[in-house]
Amino acid sequence: MRYNKIHALNIGQVLYMASTNSVIFLHGTLGTSGDLKPLMEYFTEKEYNVHCFDFSGHGLNAKETKEFRIDLFAKDLDQFIRQNNLNSPIIFGYSMGGYVALYHVANYDDSPIKMIFTYGTRFNWSEKSIQKEIPTLNPQNIIEKYPQTAELLKKKHGEQWPHLLRSTAHMMQHLEKLDGLTKEDMTDITIPVILMIGDQDRVITSEETHLTKSWLRNGIVKTISHSKHELERSNLKEMASTIMENIEKF
Repeated sequence: MRYNKIHALNIGQVLYMASTNSVIFLHGTLGTSGDLKPLMEYFTEKEYNVHCFDFSGHGLNAKETKEFRIDLFAKDLDQFIRQNNLNSPIIFGYSMGGYVALYHVANYDDSPIKMIFTYGTRFNWSEKSIQKEIPTLNPQNIIEKYPQTAELLKKKHGEQWPHLLRSTAHMMQHLEKLDGLTKEDMTDITIPVILMIGDQDRVITSEETHLTKSWLRNGIVKTISHSKHELERSNLKEMASTIMENIEKF
């Protein structure tokens, strides 16, 4: 999916915008690219060249993926960048999307990513930290206790939504051992990384976000006011403003 809004510009201006103002929006766990549209609209109004796509196994048109891995999603991102000839793209990654973007930069020597913004991204993936998450990814529990959530997931991902939950749970349980980001990975990242967190987030802690910032060579933490973990319950106007202001700085 791609959203573009370009007014009457000469060819030089168009090429400049395409190369310097391309922003890729990455969705979070159990999400789709459609979740990002309300935030993306702030950028189309300002003539940014914005893009988004669904990770493997997500969305109505996705094929069933046997095993979810961060490196699989990083390959999705890499493929999208190459296929669309995006030069030095800027990434906004919500939740898992931010983690995938950082993984790409840390593991792809030729990563063209210029700058990363994350929001509500978890960095502490120890077994203890995810114990509360796993029960929420049980399809049967959701059907019985939260039927509205089950319907929403079905609307987003079709009949494969139970498989999506089970695959996500498996990924979370094995992330730290398989392809989780390490302190050394973070230290090797030299591009600007702005770690955003909602002031009312009860899922991601300020401590883990600031710890990750301390490992980055060029990291900044920004707190978004009146915002919870869920993107739809966050201050998108302030978030968009924070992103744009920091793009201008760098």
